[in-house]
Amino acid sequence: MRTLIILVCILAVAATIGTIVIGRYSFEGIVVDKPYETGLAWDAIRQNRENLAWTTAVQRATFKTGGNDLIVTVLGRDGLPLANARVRVKVSRPSTQAYDRTYQTIQRSDGNYQGSIDLPLYGNWDLIIDVSRNADRASFKKSIFAEGAAK
Repeated sequence: MRTLIILVCILAVAATIGTIVIGRYSFEGIVVDKPYETGLAWDAIRQNRENLAWTTAVQRATFKTGGNDLIVTVLGRDGLPLANARVRVKVSRPSTQAYDRTYQTIQRSDGNYQGSIDLPLYGNWDLIIDVSRNADRASFKKSIFAEGAAK
């Protein structure tokens, strides 16, 4: 009986140490640069977005791994396309910062913004759409899913 208890204790300690080692080497560190300042600014950013009353939409239902064309609709307070804005799209994997990339877009004749993005892995991705015009700026987050490439 004593041997069984000792064996169970050794296995529990080994499992705990293994978990700590794996966690230490797989954790990338801070998720957000300057987390305290980001937290303080969160409410101001949200309030600014509501005051501007801009909205965004991604005009694509499905994405695939690899290169994808992206069209973003940005509407102003009046419901019309927001002209002469700078629209950048950051592609981010929720589980890691290793694949974060930022892409520029160009304004099309129909008022939408077009760019190309790369999704190197299958699964969930976040699009952080940063819109700025003159001194006004707002960010919008959209979640998308990249399907595997067809074989």
